[in-house]
Amino acid sequence: MAWLNWEKRTVLYTPSTYTANVVDGVLNVAAGDIVGLILVRTVVAFNGTNSNAVFELGDSGDVDRFVDGGELDEHTAGNFVRAIGATGGGYILYRTHLYTAADTIDVNFTADTGANGTAGRVEITAYIAKVRP
Repeated sequence: MAWLNWEKRTVLYTPSTYTANVVDGVLNVAAGDIVGLILVRTVVAFNGTNSNAVFELGDSGDVDRFVDGGELDEHTAGNFVRAIGATGGGYILYRTHLYTAADTIDVNFTADTGANGTAGRVEITAYIAKVRP
């Protein structure tokens, strides 16, 4: 019987600015990689007085494939969620996503609209396995 060997990959993400929208690649994936369970945790809370910052996790094909805006409480340190993905996407249905071409898993960060505030930090843990060499 063959086993699927999941590799745990963890990265701490802090946006370079709290007042500008950014897209940052955080994990590389290769063709033949399948992404399974993803957990995200607010390690350091984001703060600001205007519209709140929004954390989404996706890739070049779907900006919120794994974590949609509103899933993670970015403003409470210790908040911990299992990624469920955006409504209508494949990840929400199957809890996996197979990459057929190399890509990056990206944080899509929507900034606080004010110039005051502090960028927080989010821990991203993804379980990724190679299904095709």
